[in-house]
Amino acid sequence: MIGNDLVINEDSCNLSCTYCLTGQSNLKESHSLQLIFEPPKRDSYAPDSPLGRRVDTVADRLREHFDLPLLKVTGGEIFLVRGIMDFLEEQARKYEVLVIQTNGVLVREDHLERFRSWGNTVLQVSLDSHLHHGNSHRVQSADLHRKVVAAVSRILGSGLPVEIYAVLNDRSVTEISAFAEWLGGFANPPVCFPFPVRGPDAERFRVRPEQLHHVEELAGRYEEFAAVLPPRAYFDRLTRFYREGRRTFRCHLPRLVVSTFSDGMVTPCPNIWFSDMGNALEDDWQRTLRRLGTTGMYQALLAPRPRLSACHGCFTPWDTLSMYFEDEITLDELCAAPTYAPPRIRESIRRAKDDYLRGRHE
Repeated sequence: MIGNDLVINEDSCNLSCTYCLTGQSNLKESHSLQLIFEPPKRDSYAPDSPLGRRVDTVADRLREHFDLPLLKVTGGEIFLVRGIMDFLEEQARKYEVLVIQTNGVLVREDHLERFRSWGNTVLQVSLDSHLHHGNSHRVQSADLHRKVVAAVSRILGSGLPVEIYAVLNDRSVTEISAFAEWLGGFANPPVCFPFPVRGPDAERFRVRPEQLHHVEELAGRYEEFAAVLPPRAYFDRLTRFYREGRRTFRCHLPRLVVSTFSDGMVTPCPNIWFSDMGNALEDDWQRTLRRLGTTGMYQALLAPRPRLSACHGCFTPWDTLSMYFEDEITLDELCAAPTYAPPRIRESIRRAKDDYLRGRHE
């Protein structure tokens, strides 16, 4: 494995995206209660606080067990946690790359200064459009949308490596080319990954067949927007997903990245929280980690064709890893994205593919 996707207080966020996956998940009782849509609860990180003891232990146990070079930290919205910067700074010292996913609203200039000083931080910012209509499933208020765009603009002007996670839905898809043009106007443009809305409620928000031409237009203008887009082949896979109405291509993500939670729960896929594999905080945590990659759930997740219904509706920016394993893109194309660019990350991915190919031919 190359990475741990560590989810901190996933039920607490300062936005209420109508398509929020946490609000659709049934992995935990708190998810089924849809606490993500309640007013956010503040928490505090310190090495001796309850949250601090948990997340430090989870992160360190996963890193040491698998010798992981990559940590991704997400929520909820992690910047609701008081003291979270101290946790992030400590983790940045331990990894080749620290990836932080955020909606950006609470990221201040002093945060950006600290990120720059660490030298190995990538920000993944969730934004569907710079225009309110396209971002209105995420932010209902036009005034709040203006604050979101101002905060994201500050991040994009910071000089830090940034990836934009843009959910394609029935509103945002109509503005996706304009969004790419807007992103390209920054001096240090981000890489933008447009990907389909997911989850049990996706039918309410999905891109309609008559709207697919907007995605095809973006792909057709690839050379114009290449500076802010993933490899061209990404759009071949994306348009195939829409035309076939479901995922039919293989996923390799669970062999590379595991998802953990700040309460210790471990689940095999960062994209969709399928099952409770055990708890990294319990006495038998080593047994839990040894099970990763070996259970029947992994056989289903890594099958040549998707077997599980949730997998049929799944396509995310992580897909570029699977595309490299399937020879749809090169290692250079994959590692053009900031998350995978560091030499140790690149080499870890290359070795993982070699191991996969060797095992397939033995």
